[in-house]
Amino acid sequence: MTAFASVDYTAAEAATLRAKWGWMVAFGALLALAGFVALGSVVSATVVTVYVVGVAMIASGIVEMVYAIVVRSWKKFFFWSLIGLLYFIGGIEVINNPMLAAGFLTLLLGAGLVAAGLIRTFLAFQLPKEAPRGFVVFSGIVTLLLGGVILAHWPVSSLWVLGTFLGVDLIFAGASWMGFGLSLKRAGDSGAVGAVGGERVAVDPPVEGFSRDFGRKLFAEFLGTFWLVFGGVGSALISAGFPQLGIGFTGVSLAFGLTVLTGAYAFGPVSGGHFNPAVSLGLATAGRFPWKELGPYWIAQLVGATFAAFVLLQIMKGNIDFSLANGFAANGYEDHSPAGFTWQSGFLIETVLTAFFLLVILGVTEGRAPVGFAPIAIGLALTLIHLVDIPVTNASVNPARSTSQAVFVGGWALEQLWLFWVAPLLGGVIGGLIHRFALADEATG
Repeated sequence: MTAFASVDYTAAEAATLRAKWGWMVAFGALLALAGFVALGSVVSATVVTVYVVGVAMIASGIVEMVYAIVVRSWKKFFFWSLIGLLYFIGGIEVINNPMLAAGFLTLLLGAGLVAAGLIRTFLAFQLPKEAPRGFVVFSGIVTLLLGGVILAHWPVSSLWVLGTFLGVDLIFAGASWMGFGLSLKRAGDSGAVGAVGGERVAVDPPVEGFSRDFGRKLFAEFLGTFWLVFGGVGSALISAGFPQLGIGFTGVSLAFGLTVLTGAYAFGPVSGGHFNPAVSLGLATAGRFPWKELGPYWIAQLVGATFAAFVLLQIMKGNIDFSLANGFAANGYEDHSPAGFTWQSGFLIETVLTAFFLLVILGVTEGRAPVGFAPIAIGLALTLIHLVDIPVTNASVNPARSTSQAVFVGGWALEQLWLFWVAPLLGGVIGGLIHRFALADEATG
């Protein structure tokens, strides 16, 4: 039983929707672009978010005071006028002191997430045995962890949390609109959405919750991305600089390659072994992954990467010489590039390397490729990418990996994070398009 009734459209209505698919995709792209801009300047986005809250409070206050005049009752007039006045004054103060308001709102958000995580985890054990308790517990732990990260860095987190949430929300909203528009186009091209009996067309409603199989996929992506960040970044933090015996750039590059190789064999049969938002987007662009699953995959990957970074941070705190000021293996450019490369160089190399990474992945996973060797080729490709890219940006080609470090480093890492979303995602799309239209095997592409 779903939470939504089946939705029926007449054939004319369905045709009208299909005719607008391009506008939906364009609107989604604009939303996603706005989200990337927000992530590129999270402090400014935070201020914008606070201003929106302030304007909403002022508008609510005006409505309340107008309502107080309409009710024509002295008792109610005083009550509604007082509420309206408080909203109005509060909105003015929010606009006049945006950073103070951001701190308060961030504190409330962090506390709310912690409380929600605890309650959700507790309630999971009250569910019937046949219910998917594990996924509810997982969701509660993720919410609790997110709230804990926000509170642990408060009040500094108030500079970036609201802006980051705004950016991520815009990106996912944009992805949803683009996915809906593209699905309408595909349905129109294939004739899958047509008139039934010459009169009506049925549009499948959203499904309540995730199926057990899809939940397994998300959990596999969480584990695989955790393994990638924990093994790759962990090698950079713990082993790379060890006196005399340090593994250096070569060892770190190999570690990243080995995590993907082993993770692909372990978790690939369940989820496809993406472990990277850029890979998921590239596969969707190439027609090898459903657009509707893109958002949930991204969330699982981001959570897995961030949890790995959190565990690494707790381990590194046991070293008396450790400091987040040293970078925590975060990706960066200019002053934060290992060799001082500019953002233009970083953008170009991240885009090119991600595009070729997708070309390797798509090529070795086609039906005509030798069976069973794909993880080896993919792992070696990632090793090569890191050998080239570590001196430039510390090697990302993976927005989830970059985000997981930036969240804890804060400051410059968050300010430069936009590049490590935009460039890899752009590279993923380029790689997916090249393979789809120039290289794909007709039997599988």
